[in-house]
Amino acid sequence: MPRPVDVLKGVFGYSSFRAGQEEIINEALSGRDVFGIMPTGAGKSICYQIPAIMNGGVSLVISPLISLMKDQVDALRQNGVPAGAINSSMQWDGVLDMFRAVRSGAVKLLYIAPERLDGDGFREFLSSVDVSMVVVDEAHCVSQWGHDFRPSYQNIAPAVSSMRNRPVLAAFTATATEDVRGDVVRQLGLESPFTVVTGFDRENLFFQVESPADKMGFLTGYVKKFPQMPGIVYCSTRKAVEDVCNKLKESGVSAVRYHAGLDDSERLKNQDAFIHDRATVMVATNAFGMGIDKSNVRYVIHHNMPGSIDSYYQEAGRAGRDGSPADCILLFGKGDIATARYLISCGEDPETKRSGYAKLRSMIDYCNTDGCLRAFILAYFGERYAKGSCGGCGNCTSVTERSDITIEAQKILSCVYRMGVQADGLKFGASMVADVLRGSRRDRILQLGLDKISTWGLMKGYGKDAIKDMINFLVAGNYLAEADGEYPTLSFTERTFPFLKGRARLMMRHHADKPARKRESASLAEVGTLFEELRALRRRVASEEGVPPYVVFSDSTLKAMCEMLPRDRDEFLSVPGVGRAKLEKYGDAFLGVIRSNA
Repeated sequence: MPRPVDVLKGVFGYSSFRAGQEEIINEALSGRDVFGIMPTGAGKSICYQIPAIMNGGVSLVISPLISLMKDQVDALRQNGVPAGAINSSMQWDGVLDMFRAVRSGAVKLLYIAPERLDGDGFREFLSSVDVSMVVVDEAHCVSQWGHDFRPSYQNIAPAVSSMRNRPVLAAFTATATEDVRGDVVRQLGLESPFTVVTGFDRENLFFQVESPADKMGFLTGYVKKFPQMPGIVYCSTRKAVEDVCNKLKESGVSAVRYHAGLDDSERLKNQDAFIHDRATVMVATNAFGMGIDKSNVRYVIHHNMPGSIDSYYQEAGRAGRDGSPADCILLFGKGDIATARYLISCGEDPETKRSGYAKLRSMIDYCNTDGCLRAFILAYFGERYAKGSCGGCGNCTSVTERSDITIEAQKILSCVYRMGVQADGLKFGASMVADVLRGSRRDRILQLGLDKISTWGLMKGYGKDAIKDMINFLVAGNYLAEADGEYPTLSFTERTFPFLKGRARLMMRHHADKPARKRESASLAEVGTLFEELRALRRRVASEEGVPPYVVFSDSTLKAMCEMLPRDRDEFLSVPGVGRAKLEKYGDAFLGVIRSNA
């Protein structure tokens, strides 16, 4: 009987497990339910693929998107593992063929969408085969508290309970708060699961928030610095996707677009162009990304602020899945908050809207924090970052301009107080406070007599956006509280009066209108000519086999080849990411290129 580490090396080409993997694999093999909360790129798929290979019977993997199923099946087959999928794009004859393959034992891992569990015919099929394990990928989709709730995920628990022999249940997700984790366990019916939280930190990702006056100029300048490096640009609306994609193409960038307003054929064509390295940049709404396993994305830039840290971290986490350095940059603009609030207001469920506004507040605080961005994200997910300064985010590494806003903060806080007194306890939002401070005579201000208070016009020389920036900074620092809702109002916190009565100075960071810092290792092209030749060979091989290039070998594996310069098949097998199946299929061709550059 092989050991899990033997399968890891022989099939996947790695000699040691990452944090949490071996423990989850051993518990699943022992027959216990497991729940893995592991960041994107931490190797969640290994945690269920190795037990599936070692177990008898078939393992059922429930996955949210066809593209993810195809990527996973392609990758497994490249490694010599018999895997298959049943999805809505297949003809009935193809589905019947897959049923026969599973019954005959020719398929060890079967990928399906959660909607498949609705049908009585499929449940009947499951009762006729030995299902040893049911794997739920993107498990947070089962929770209504999660950021990607899918009602079809609630079919999973009833389907599992209807099987003649209850299989091991394994759930995995990259982003889940404490509340979501508890809900996942309940909704899926996990029985005393062995739970591993490996931490949410992705050390290879560099986080940065910028507020450039010209977002498009910033974006174009950054993208053109890395013309060969794949990247994703997220926009909050379809219109923004169209505008950004067109402007990038006009500047000579190989960009494609993706949003729900395009027909299926264009979305698929553009997605394939990006995955197969025929297009360098994908400009998309959040409709793109879940299940995209492209490992060599070198940057993710958010042209607009997302509505929550959950969404942001999942989308940003699509960069650097191969473990090599990657940049995650958020371009924060004044209109982003209003757009995000509008999108939340369009929902119908009051509880979902309440939760949405609360999550939006955390996102706004992230954009305004003066502290470590990595620590902020980890704290949101309930994890403490012990180092203080991470050295891997814009706030910790850049020498930023700071200004003393103590006097301005006192004026703002005093104005909030005096407006409440004048209006008999009525509370107001940031826009109204800014108008009063700037000396506006709009009707509402005159009706309430707010032009009579002592703070009216105290900041006449400031722009409205500048005052609102300071208010957001005060909220982020908990000197003010902002109520949840479409029109949030301001109130005092426990820090307000001590600050007003004390002598502490308040320094506010300003986002410089400059390009993002380029790190030394941001571009794998720096490896040199050999890397480019290996990448060209990989592209040819992938085209012949009809799979994405990263399914053949990841960028990090190509980089390892450049560093190790294997001379024969035994040495080639020692390269991380090279298993026996890939050695047999590709070893001679890649060794030939390496030898010719020796």
